[in-house]
Amino acid sequence: MDLQIRKGPSGRVKGLRDLLAGMKREDVLAVLPVFSLSAAASYRYAESTDFDLVHEGRRYPPKAVLGLAAERVVGRPLTSEEFTGGEKSTCFAILNALGFEIVKKISNDSVLFGTRGLDRFQLYERKEIAKVFEPDVGFTPGAGRWGIQGIVETPKESGNFVFMVTLGKLTEGNPYQDALTVDGYLIWESQTRQSFESPVIQKLLVHDPQNRDIHLFLRPNRHVKYSYIGMLEYFSHDPNKTNPVHFVWRIQNWDLSPEGLDRVNLPFRPPLDPAYSPAIQPPVSQNLVQVAVPGAARRKASTRSAQNGTVDWAIRDLRNRELGGRGEKLVLDYEVDTLRAAGLAELAEQVRHVALYNSAAGFDIASFQLDGSPKRIEVKTTEGPESTPFYISANEVRVSSNHPESYVIYRVFNLRPENVQVQFFELPGNVEESCGLDPVSFRAYPGRSSE
Repeated sequence: MDLQIRKGPSGRVKGLRDLLAGMKREDVLAVLPVFSLSAAASYRYAESTDFDLVHEGRRYPPKAVLGLAAERVVGRPLTSEEFTGGEKSTCFAILNALGFEIVKKISNDSVLFGTRGLDRFQLYERKEIAKVFEPDVGFTPGAGRWGIQGIVETPKESGNFVFMVTLGKLTEGNPYQDALTVDGYLIWESQTRQSFESPVIQKLLVHDPQNRDIHLFLRPNRHVKYSYIGMLEYFSHDPNKTNPVHFVWRIQNWDLSPEGLDRVNLPFRPPLDPAYSPAIQPPVSQNLVQVAVPGAARRKASTRSAQNGTVDWAIRDLRNRELGGRGEKLVLDYEVDTLRAAGLAELAEQVRHVALYNSAAGFDIASFQLDGSPKRIEVKTTEGPESTPFYISANEVRVSSNHPESYVIYRVFNLRPENVQVQFFELPGNVEESCGLDPVSFRAYPGRSSE
């Protein structure tokens, strides 16, 4: 029984309620006794952020439960990308109609809006790192998950990791040849007992930064604290080396120059990228100025690929790591200044650059509206004009749909070194309603036909 599943341009199911009209309470109950996050992760599900399905005293992520239960109705599970969850979603309505209780969990806004306790380039002992990620777990120096291991999956079986890496030369006491490059790559070896068959290695090989976080802490030797560097994403691995497995990770939002690395006391190797050159700071101080949203006709015309020899700014922007970071920093400063000017200094102190420590959040800056309500800002930056299209991930679209009341895209344009004033406009709410989405790439599954 494999029903025809219709989807929209974003890959989401059309008519979810009709598709699952035959679902019974027994279909959901069959999933609960065998449910595990590790099994659900193969369909891109993670722990829920705001709500839990509660049954017989246990808590489950509602969206993952419905997606897995769908197999009994349509012949296969639905993946996380194929529908949305959330308080007013069809997903929750279906589960409620079947008699399941969905309750709000302890808010994670403290994580997203400023109290997690992580700051880039700040120094942390292992005990302090453990307290940030698992405050209720005991810490024993030299033992246990946090006291001795260099990599910790947290929460367990979640696919999220913390790397605590000691750089330096190969010595008898440090058999691992981990290294940092000046252009922001981590050359890293697993433990010698780990091979490609190890569960942890299998999770790392398929790491998706849009859905899972890997936090990196580095230190130059074993006698000092770790510096928090930020988020990692998979770049490559050596298929011919095992026990240990050799990886190369890209550090997201990399903006450290050789001088900056010296200031934080981290040794580094030459760049991996032969085209690397240190970021050039603009010769003038830049600030943001808000403008009106461009007309719909102009936006529609700009969604086509560049032709007749014109610059494809969207492709260029996508490849420019440094440009995105500059745009995010301008927005961060703009939000802080705006809140302070409104007499909201306490809120201004809580504005955070979320992208630096939560790559799966689906937005870049956690700020506040003038009434104190949260604002989730996704920054899209271009050197091109206001009409330039931009790329947006499926995760960002999902988060905008789940939080339309607080989600907003800041479209920063004409960000060039010579411009003192850089302009931007806002696109609030669900991205599927504020923008025209053109499906320019797809995830392909060998052996599975399109639904």
